[in-house]
Amino acid sequence: MTAKPMQPIYVLIGAKIVHTREAIGWTQQDLAKRIGLTRASVANIETGRQRILLHDVETIARAFQTTPKHFLKGIWT
Repeated sequence: MTAKPMQPIYVLIGAKIVHTREAIGWTQQDLAKRIGLTRASVANIETGRQRILLHDVETIARAFQTTPKHFLKGIWT
């Protein structure tokens, strides 16, 4: 069985989540608790291995006290 390649959009959103999380000093576990996911799911989202649903983008944005636009801006040109 061949693993599916990571799609760039998920890698880019994940990188923005990592950057934001680290900038405020949270661990993956801290974020996971705030958004109701496991630490493993957060790790997979941050690396682009797990697709992130739009409502999860909104939940993550709220946890960081920002908007989903923060994570989506600049991804599509």
